[in-house]
Amino acid sequence: MMLKKLFALCILASLIACQDFGELNKIGSLTRSLSEVSGIATFNNDSLIYAIADHGNPNTIYGINTRGKVMREIIIKNAPNEDWEDLATDYDGNLYISDTGNNENDRADQFIYILDDFKNSISKADTLNASKITFTLSDQVNYPPNLSDLNFDIEALIYKESYLYMFTRNRSRNFDGVTKVYKLPARPGDFEAQLIDSYTICDNLETCAVTGASLSPSGKTLILLTADKVLKFTGFEDEKFFSGYVQSIPFGNTSLKEGVTFKNDSILYVVDEIRAQTGGNLYEFNLY
Repeated sequence: MMLKKLFALCILASLIACQDFGELNKIGSLTRSLSEVSGIATFNNDSLIYAIADHGNPNTIYGINTRGKVMREIIIKNAPNEDWEDLATDYDGNLYISDTGNNENDRADQFIYILDDFKNSISKADTLNASKITFTLSDQVNYPPNLSDLNFDIEALIYKESYLYMFTRNRSRNFDGVTKVYKLPARPGDFEAQLIDSYTICDNLETCAVTGASLSPSGKTLILLTADKVLKFTGFEDEKFFSGYVQSIPFGNTSLKEGVTFKNDSILYVVDEIRAQTGGNLYEFNLY
């Protein structure tokens, strides 16, 4: 009898695990200051999730808890928010702000702000200064380009082994779903970001544009975010992110997802903007 009960409990646990896989689970609501949230990031052994908002919002980083409540506000004094779009972290506690929003594809210079030792610095101050990367894109000639070539808007950023990798949000007429990948040294200076690869997400403008990215703590899983899904890339080598395996995992809705980061190697945090009385939420999302 006891063995039967244990077997039944195992079956139930397996069913629950299967039901949890891929479910978008709301865990918190964002405040109005993050109604236009555009990126999030986490550090190991830090209870807060760091969030930013895009064009027209203050040059402030918000530390939120897992209910979405703002616990810290850190002003970056010398980093105007032209169009902050994503955040990335490294193992040394540094934070990178991608000021690369470029809806019209007409920005000749774009910026990434570097906050050295951000994780430890904010325990001592609520205002910080940043160093800056200024860059152009290796394959962009015209500002703006033709309407059929509007693929220079960048809303997704990751850090990997002393380099930053940026993924474009394609806004081209006759949308083909291609996101391009650029590589940039993760240090202050003026650079030309090099185009190193591209990948076709799908061909629906509303649900295939890349709005965020994150690399797992192990460095073995890349996530690209769209409105209705995440794409999970694994089994890649070095910076050949699309050389391994890819899995598309749907959310089940199409709210304006704008930020993604790893809670751990198997669970994501996801945020969406407030639009038409929907969104403005913090979610957990199981990858396995």
